[in-house]
Amino acid sequence: MNTLGELLRSRTYLTPNLEAVVSAGKRITYKEYASLVNRLANFLLQRNVGKGDRIAFLLSNDYPFPLIFLAAAKIGAIAVPINWRLKPAEIGWILQDSGAKLLFFDHAFQQAIAEIGNLPELEEAIRIYRDENHDSFADLLSYYPDTEPNLPVEEYDPAIIIYTSGTTGKPKGVVCSHKNIYAAGLANINTLDLRLADRFLFVTPLFHISGMMFIINAIIRGMTLILAPQFNPVQLWDLVEAEKITGMMSVPSMLTYMLETAKSCNRDTTSLRSIVCGGSLVPPHLIKGMYELGYSINQVYGATEFTGAITYWMPNMGLDKCHSVGKGLYLTEIKILDPVTGEELPPGEYGEVVVRGEQVFLGYWKNNEESQKVIHGGWYYTKDVGKLDEDGFLYIIDRLRDMIICSGEKVFPAEVESILMQLEEISDVAVVGVKHPVWGELPRAYVVLKEGALITADKILAHARKHLADYKLYDVEFIDELPKNSMGKTLKYLLRKYANQE
Repeated sequence: MNTLGELLRSRTYLTPNLEAVVSAGKRITYKEYASLVNRLANFLLQRNVGKGDRIAFLLSNDYPFPLIFLAAAKIGAIAVPINWRLKPAEIGWILQDSGAKLLFFDHAFQQAIAEIGNLPELEEAIRIYRDENHDSFADLLSYYPDTEPNLPVEEYDPAIIIYTSGTTGKPKGVVCSHKNIYAAGLANINTLDLRLADRFLFVTPLFHISGMMFIINAIIRGMTLILAPQFNPVQLWDLVEAEKITGMMSVPSMLTYMLETAKSCNRDTTSLRSIVCGGSLVPPHLIKGMYELGYSINQVYGATEFTGAITYWMPNMGLDKCHSVGKGLYLTEIKILDPVTGEELPPGEYGEVVVRGEQVFLGYWKNNEESQKVIHGGWYYTKDVGKLDEDGFLYIIDRLRDMIICSGEKVFPAEVESILMQLEEISDVAVVGVKHPVWGELPRAYVVLKEGALITADKILAHARKHLADYKLYDVEFIDELPKNSMGKTLKYLLRKYANQE
């Protein structure tokens, strides 16, 4: 049975003395890991947490995070990791929508929890506090036995609910099963160069699907997770040297700082073989700059609805292909469909990216209508626009929902935005479609200028038309700032609503 509890039991049997987690001075072997997970599972059972109940947690990168995830899975409960960057009202909405029975939260988030107010279904909120002298979580677990719960858990049972960032309104809860997660783990370890006893660093938040998956990747492959609460480019290289880090997770903005500090870094970092980087496309100059210093960047493209990674680009695929997001993971199928006709498109043509594999999620929590919009015949419709080349490499250009149809011609806002960002006066920009009775939609750019910068709308239009077809930008409007969510993603639906109400 490929449930998460079985994965941990099997790994513990094979490598009981291998370090499983290292976090803020605490070192936990797989034997200790399994014992702590069982203690927490028995605590949850004592609190009358049963199969299907939701366990929410608002935690930084520390050892309680993976323990709560795995303990919930052991008894058939569902883990709900919460983005700690969210505002109290947003956290409250997730707790309410998921119907969480228990909440674990770090002491640092106590004020945010206090502001949420009463939630009828939430029976208990457990504060976790840890410093050099005290560990409330360890104290809590010490009262419970480490015997196996031995409860019936099936591979198709839900294991996690991760809420999307909500760029089209309220976030939706993505439900992934034990089988989804196991399949994603196998796909990862059979695609990436991950090895027994590797030491993988996480400084990016664990609450993303990437964090949840690498907890499982580590168990399947037999690796050690090194957890750090925040990113510091200087301290990071110290940690790489001290812990003999072999791999790590990153985002493009981190690579910029890492590249600069690496050039003057007087540390032994030869253990570091590769850096997984995702969240947005990685600029080629960062990939090549790190490669020249001996660090391989593995660019990942994925979706929570596909239980994480869909493709990886790795240097052994050829640096000439680094503009792509690479090829589909092991046992993952990808095709490109015409967004209007639904027909499969040949290599080189842009359309909607659809993917198939055992990683396709179960659906959105309590939202069957939205689930049916993105799952068809076992395929997940990503709502991303991309193309496959003759060699099977995937290129992503935009979100399908942001595509504009102007007089029958497709306009991809990301293409226009990249051209406009070439102008040094522009700080930020978003292109959306404005309804028109004749042309269908007209592309408009909402432009944020840098402080003190001066440029006219006509000059911006002239720049765009120098590089793009005229129909790809018709109008420019200046704005003080773009509406964004807590993850920093532009809320284009608000711009469209504003534009179309004029």
